[in-house]
Amino acid sequence: MKRQMLLVLAWSALHGSVALAANCTNETLKGTVVASVSKSTAAGPTSSLFMESWDGAGHVQYLESDSNGTQTNTYYGTATYSISPDCVATVYYDGATAQPFNYYVDADGEGYFWVNNQNVGVIAAGHTDLISKELIVNPTATTPGPCSLATLKGTMAYEVEKTLQGLPRASDGMESYDGAGHLNYRETDADGYTTTSYPGTGTYTITDRCVASVYYDGSTTPFVFFVAPNGSAYWWINNQNSGIVAAGKALRVSRELVVK
Repeated sequence: MKRQMLLVLAWSALHGSVALAANCTNETLKGTVVASVSKSTAAGPTSSLFMESWDGAGHVQYLESDSNGTQTNTYYGTATYSISPDCVATVYYDGATAQPFNYYVDADGEGYFWVNNQNVGVIAAGHTDLISKELIVNPTATTPGPCSLATLKGTMAYEVEKTLQGLPRASDGMESYDGAGHLNYRETDADGYTTTSYPGTGTYTITDRCVASVYYDGSTTPFVFFVAPNGSAYWWINNQNSGIVAAGKALRVSRELVVK
């Protein structure tokens, strides 16, 4: 009898995936996700930054910003979705009834994996990160959201490969936010032949819905970031319309102000 029990336990261990198989529903993904991505199109490289709030009942509100290096467009929209038991989401944006986007949803609800499957000349792929269980994206909300100036406090770091007028570039840097609207930074840029490093300063604001406007070195045109409510990260694209196409994610590496 003991031997039979051991055999049963061994079989269960080998085939545990059957017992632990995912059983997703619309409620699997509930809350707000964010992603930033560089992509290829027939007209050249572009980038996108988006924040989506999934309500767990088949409805999405989103905020998206797209840039091709010379023009940036930002807009709100809506979507409907269904998630199958094997964790595949079928999503129709802005009233579409034809070809849906299909996403692979994390069974633990931490986000989803995607490609652009619309067959319109766009090649893009990525993964969203869940930043909050709250439905942050809601342009008609009357209750305060979770973010404030103090959300960004500490030192963030980033690295990114990008293009300038179609030519490859790379940058990395560190930024220290004081939680009161001011920052110091250091950045290094390289084109494969020349490397330049420099310091700078900036100011910033953050809406209660976690959208930051960051003004570097006295500029009057802000970068727009989507910020995690716990201050652990922000997502961005280059929206300066100066010929640069870039998208990335900055991570908090210290709660201290490292860059003075």
